[in-house]
Amino acid sequence: MSVVEQEQEQEQEQEQGPRPSGLVPLVLGAVAVAMIGCLFLPEGFPAWLRFGPVYLLPVAILAVVLGLLDLRYLRGPQEDEGVARRRARIGVALGTVATALPLAFVWFAAVLLGG
Repeated sequence: MSVVEQEQEQEQEQEQGPRPSGLVPLVLGAVAVAMIGCLFLPEGFPAWLRFGPVYLLPVAILAVVLGLLDLRYLRGPQEDEGVARRRARIGVALGTVATALPLAFVWFAAVLLGG
């Protein structure tokens, strides 16, 4: 490989930037699911920890959006055998669970109280 070809490859890699690893949606999804458990903590815990689920839906939605963006960017053959793609899929799944569970609970409570 000539020096010119090596320089062209380096320029292309710099233009593309780093490939997403899928780790951010995975962590956000796991945090969103863990926030569901904060509702059931006893009163001995600090209020900021018990009422952390106020941020549950934005974190869950962010996990889904970033996971879908990573999945879109990671189309095609992978150098890491699809590990980043799996992480992004798990992040999307966890974010979806963390979004759907509170909504299902609110719907269930509305049905019980309304009817």
